[in-house]
Amino acid sequence: MACISHSFTHPGHVRMNNEDAYFTNDDSGLWIVCDGMGGHQEGNFASHLVTDIFEQIELRGSFDQKIEAITSQFYNIHRILQKKVHKLGNNAVIGTTLVLLLIEGEQAVSIHCGDSRCYVYRNNTLSMVTQDHARNIPSETGERKALTKALCAPGELSLEVKKFITKKNDVFLLCSDGFYDNLSHTLIKEGMDVDILEEGMHLMCSKVLSGVADDNLTATLVGVK
Repeated sequence: MACISHSFTHPGHVRMNNEDAYFTNDDSGLWIVCDGMGGHQEGNFASHLVTDIFEQIELRGSFDQKIEAITSQFYNIHRILQKKVHKLGNNAVIGTTLVLLLIEGEQAVSIHCGDSRCYVYRNNTLSMVTQDHARNIPSETGERKALTKALCAPGELSLEVKKFITKKNDVFLLCSDGFYDNLSHTLIKEGMDVDILEEGMHLMCSKVLSGVADDNLTATLVGVK
């Protein structure tokens, strides 16, 4: 089975800089979305470190060997970011969420850490492949979301790896929280129930950008043909 993709990223209407990053390679069946943290300079560094590294490597071997190589790279990136935090000082905040999709034939795997998501639309049903690594905590303005996992979070890296079988006509959506937080389940479903990915992406992005759009937003649609 062949795959095609279409991506979109935008800083939104409030933030001056875009700390999100994405990587796509339809030929190798690999797609990544990252949402950086730590302010423009550090968040941008963290998210783009991920995408820059995957632009430079070539995955080889069996499907399981590719998964092992990918996770090894993420552990390496985690160590690089932790060293940077140590160099900047204990009060430094730097890191990134990640969500990755790898497809080879009927085999697929999602790897994620944080609250960037992967959805799948199959047989008129929309479901989440990933579950957010985040929890709500009280704040002066109500509740806010706190990540429980991320690249460069204190301690050892914890990745969630989920293998599954993909089918012809599946449509996947990888996105940052600035994208899905501003869309209803129904509108995401409408944006994925399309024959032309660009049209679905335009529908969803137009909706997000017609609102507050107070965060960076990034999304990749992947269609299995």
